[in-house]
This record gives sequence, C-alpha cells and structure tokens, in this order.
Amino acid sequence: MTRTTPHLLPITTVLTATLCLQSFPSVAGQTTPVYSGCEADAYYGSLSDNPSRQEISNLLKSTHRNVLPYTSSREDTWDALMDLDPGTQSGTVSLIYSDHEAQGEAPSGQSRAWNREHLWPKSHGVGYTGADFTDVHHLRPADVNVNSARGNKYFAACGIVEPLDTCRSPAHSEASASTTTDNEVWLPPTEVRGDIARALFYMELRYSGVGGDPNLELTDCPTEVSDNKLAYLSQLMEWHQEDPVDEEERNRNGRVCERWQGNRNIFVDFPDLVGRLYGESAQPNQSNGYECSLGENTPPPTPTSPPLDSTDSTCGALVAGDIQVIGVHSDNPDEVALVTLLDLPSGLEIYLTDSGWAGTEFRDSEGTAKLSVPQGGLSAGTIFGFGDEDSNLLLATTWAETGALALSTQGDSLIVYCQPSEGTYNFLGAATTNNVWDPNQSDSNNSGLPAGLESTSIALPHFDNYIYIGPSEGKKSDIVEAIAKEEHWSGFDNTQPLKFEFSFVIASEAVTDCQDLKAGDVQIIGVHSDNPDEIALVALQDLPANLELYLTDDAWTGNGFRGSEGTVKLIVPDSGITKGSFFGFGDETSLPYASSWSQVSGSLALSTQGDALAVYCKPTESTYNFLAALTLSGPWVNSGFSSTNGALPPGLEQANTALSHRDNYQYVGPTSGSRNELISAIGDEANWRGSNSAESVVYDTTFTVIGGGGSGITPSGVNPDDDDESASVTARISIGCLLFALFMLV
Repeated sequence: MTRTTPHLLPITTVLTATLCLQSFPSVAGQTTPVYSGCEADAYYGSLSDNPSRQEISNLLKSTHRNVLPYTSSREDTWDALMDLDPGTQSGTVSLIYSDHEAQGEAPSGQSRAWNREHLWPKSHGVGYTGADFTDVHHLRPADVNVNSARGNKYFAACGIVEPLDTCRSPAHSEASASTTTDNEVWLPPTEVRGDIARALFYMELRYSGVGGDPNLELTDCPTEVSDNKLAYLSQLMEWHQEDPVDEEERNRNGRVCERWQGNRNIFVDFPDLVGRLYGESAQPNQSNGYECSLGENTPPPTPTSPPLDSTDSTCGALVAGDIQVIGVHSDNPDEVALVTLLDLPSGLEIYLTDSGWAGTEFRDSEGTAKLSVPQGGLSAGTIFGFGDEDSNLLLATTWAETGALALSTQGDSLIVYCQPSEGTYNFLGAATTNNVWDPNQSDSNNSGLPAGLESTSIALPHFDNYIYIGPSEGKKSDIVEAIAKEEHWSGFDNTQPLKFEFSFVIASEAVTDCQDLKAGDVQIIGVHSDNPDEIALVALQDLPANLELYLTDDAWTGNGFRGSEGTVKLIVPDSGITKGSFFGFGDETSLPYASSWSQVSGSLALSTQGDALAVYCKPTESTYNFLAALTLSGPWVNSGFSSTNGALPPGLEQANTALSHRDNYQYVGPTSGSRNELISAIGDEANWRGSNSAESVVYDTTFTVIGGGGSGITPSGVNPDDDDESASVTARISIGCLLFALFMLV
C-alpha cells in the first residue's frame, strides 16, 4: 500500500499548538553564541500563515549562515561534533550506533577511534563539497568499525527487504545490542531512531535541488543505481513516532543554530510537521520491501515563485557561452548535460532544441524543451540537464517539451538559448555530433551554427554519445575555451547514462574598471538620517584599486540627476575592497573609508522626511553604470521629483530596495549566500528593521559571498578531508549611531 497524503492544515495551526505546549531551552555552553535569531519563535517568524514546502526549505537554506570546513586548522566539523555530541565523561564523544564513548581528541601519535558518520551517505546524493557534506544536523560521531559496517545501507528493520534468517544482531560487535543488519538495511539503536529520522527529514527538505544543492529524496522505492534517494521513508516515519523528541535533541538543535550553522531542524521543533508533509506511512510486503506505484518517485513540481535575481542574469544580459553543452547521450536514455558558467536566476526560461537552425529561424520538424529555473536559482558551476527518469542529471525531468526532443544515433545538433522577447533569440551554447555545422541542413540531423557562437560551440566527429572531460576549474572564459576543443571530449557507443565524476568551480573574472561591474555588485545595507548621517555599504564583488565609486542623494529623473543635492566620490584604495567587506560614508562612524569620500557637488545631507540614494560608477565622463539604489520614501516615482524621492535608475529593477518611511534603516536579513541570493534578500523590505530613534547600537555580523558552485555529483579523487573551497570573505564592523531596537518601530 502507498502512503496517503493528509488534508493540509495551515502550518500556523501546527506551529502555534506546538509552541504552546513546548518550551525551548536556552542552550548552555562555554562558548558565547555566534548567531542571533535562533530562538524558535524568532527563527520561524518570517514564515507565512500556510507556507509551502519550498518556503520552509528556503528558510532552512537562507539561515544556514556558516558552511563549516570538513577538516581545517580552524574550527571544523571535528570541533562541532565534539561540542554537539559530548559523552558523559569529560573530553569524550557519544557514538551514534554504540553504547560506549570515545576520546574526542586522539592520544598523541594515534588516530581517533571515531569518525564522522554521514547519516545520509555520500553515495546516495550528498556531495564531497558544500553545505550538504558538512551539515552537522546529519553528521554524528561513530565508532570507526561500526561506521564501516553500516556503509551506505538504507535504514530499516530486518525482514523488510530480505528474509529474517539473513539478520544479524547486534549489527557489529562494537554496536549497541538493539542494532540489527542484513545485506541491505541497518537498524540503529532504539534510543536514537527518532533522532536519525528527523535529521533525514531535515536533509530532504533543506537540500531540494536549487541553487546548486543536491535534490535529496526519501523514498520507499529505491532504485538499483546510485542516485539521490535514501530509503526507507515509512520506517523513518514510524521511528519518528516511537522515539519522540527529547530534551537532549532539542538542546543539540539549538546549539547547531546558535554556535555552528545558524539554522534549525524544523522537525525537532515541530514534530507534527512530519505528518503534514509526508502523510501516513505504508505497510511493507514481508521481506519484499514496499509496493511502489508509478507516482511514488515522481519529482516535486517545479516551483513557480517570482524570480529572485539581479538584472545581469536576465535573458537579455546573458551572452554566448554562459550555458554550455557538456554531454550528449543518444543511445537510450536520451540525455543532454549542461553547465551554467554564471549564476542563473529563478524564473529564467532556458530552451534546448535539436531543431536545425536555418540562418533566421529554426526548422520546425523536431523538438524543443523549456526549463524554468527553480526557486533559489542555479549557482555558477552547476551541472544540470535534460533526460528521463533514468537520468542522473539535476532537473532532468522538469523540462516542458514541444514536439519530441529525441536524439538521433546518426548524429544530432543541439542549441541552447533564451528569448528576450517573443520571436527573438539569445544563443548561449551549441554542440553537434555531425563533425561540422551544416548551413545547408542536408538532413534532419544537421544544423547551421547560430551567429555569435563561433567561439563558444563544439563540433565533434560522430559517436552516439559524448562527455566533456577537460578542465573544470578556472575563469569562465577559460572554461568556454576548453569546452570548444575536441581533445577535451570523450566519445563512446554504449547505453550507460551520463555521469560526471567532477564538479565545476568558476573563478570570478577580475574586475579591472567600472564597465566590468554589474547591477548589485555594491549594495546599500544601512541608512541613518538622524544625525550623524551614515550610509553603510557592502561589496558583493571584489572592487579593484583606484575604482571611482559615486554615492548621491540627488533624485534621478529618468534622463539625469535633478542637480539640487549632494554627490560624493570614493577612490578605492590600493588594497582594493574584497567581496563581503563593509564600508560606507559618514562623519562620526567607524565604517571603513567613511571619511575618505570627497565632495563632487552639493551637500550629501540625508532628510528625515525621506530620501533616495544611488551608487554608481562612470565608464565615461557622461555615462553612468548604476550599481545600487535605495529609497526611504516608499515606492519609486516617475514624476513629481523632489529632495525626498526620485525615479529608479535604469538597470536596477532587480537590484534596488524601496522602504516605507523611517528615519533610519538596517538590513537584518541573510548574510550568507550567492551574490544573487544576497541581492534578492537585500531588496526585500521584510529583511529590514526601521526606526525613528537616534539611539546608537552596534552592528556586529558577517557577510559571506559564496562564489562558484557544484553539481552535487561526487568528484573523482577528492579527499573527503579536504577543506570546503567555497569562496568567502567575512568582515566585521561596528556602526555607531546606526539603528534600532526591534521594538522601536513606530
């Protein structure tokens, strides 16, 4: 029997009832909490009355403020687990599958007797880099030998999949007496079964396939191939009921948030949510697993939330080479693998076709598939693609087809594009397995090469299938050049689906002058108009030495500035300004470079009646490259300009902040994420706190700008003990006289 989906009550019914019955302890510890807003009522306060699964997932992702390194000379997952899972004796750790404890630190000259168990195994979807690899909500200390015995077995009781006579108890001589195992499954100790279940529910919800994350799935119907699925969901649901949340688990959850990661496991806080999201558990067929209907493993629907991104990632701003074909498989199953070489926003529509290009239009005889980029976007370096349910590729089954995109084993041509407007094409990448591009299109397998793709496409001699095996780390321009070389491809004629044993890491192209900057590369994150005047900024891109930045409160009128207020200029110092760094403008402030601005015109004096600010640089004396804008006067206006309002400067439609009037504002939203995620968060008024009070407070936080991206596919030859290589920069400042007690809103 399959699980049944319950009637979905508004989540506030579940959350409120649970909050009334449950108190959340203050997490004790010798180290001062690092992350604020971890109390349950504050942490979940931004959720809507009836949030979708994706909304909850977005909260868990956006508040994951610290991606720990796996092993490092600084704080890493070893340190976190010794803090989170202490034994009863000082200096020891509690082992997840065993009754005994182990010394946290290894004796001199010896190895630790424990290692770090990934409850969700790496071979079932967790990558070897990134947040999922080091997420301490699912890492636990384990006896080395017992961990090896578990391996990557699914979680279930004996007799579910195999006959009971294959069962062994305990599961290992060093394991707890209540453990069992057979050749397929692993039953953990009675007292931690619910803890493990809730950790895995969290993992599936947190890592939903957006923004470069793997798309993890709990199921009763695992496949024989290695994929992102972990079983058995119905067993986990039963364990969740049989082993409810206890005080120790609540304390650990709070400690993970306050001290190590900044996010919570919602299933520990609100256990009833399991039934809301998963329905009822199924009953197994004795020794034969669960009945699996055709719909059991269908992917969740593609999110339809509005785009989150900045203007540089809209179709019209994409350029040839931004999305590249890196794999073609025409022996069933048909697959096309792609990689994005820059961050793609949610809502962007990408098209893939094997219809031939005739110079001005496509030959209308084959198929076209359209992908709407899911909520959270796709990070630069993410491998994804088109295929069927047998494909290993991210988002393979979420494309909508027109016609039939069916690859020919006689050779085929593929073109990737987006459409800035109806009837127009922005070509991004192309590949042919017909040896050459054929403008005459002598048969249905050939195509002309669209203009603009001469140096960003590949023509390969015929094989049924191809996979890119060349360089995968470097600047975008270097990767584009490498993909266009035949020697970096491997052709073959077999039916094995495409699988990439590496990931792409895209380094930032160096910004050398104003014209290299894009909307959102600098953002306004604080304004104080009750004397002293202050404006806080953050760089989301490395800013080069000698770059001239302008900041103004002069109103933009649509054609130029009004010319009645003030403009100041900062020349970036020789050291540059690293992405993630705070800086700003003001007289009596500790903001870096606050006193380094020179007056260009007028007087930049903020009005307590409201004001509009813009940040820009100038490619030429008479042109503007707008980077950010913020208004304290409500919506941007198109007429009736004054000293307190103005029009939105061009190009900033997705990289601006419009706030209802308060004298002072501070950004208090997520401070860790990709550039696009941070731009989106800064543009959301819900992430700001305003006040009309001049009371001084300390702004004490960090920004982490995550660059590059991963495929979520195991890279070959990667040592799991290597540090995570996400590019990040942190900065810490105190801003005197900049804001605002939470309850000072008036």
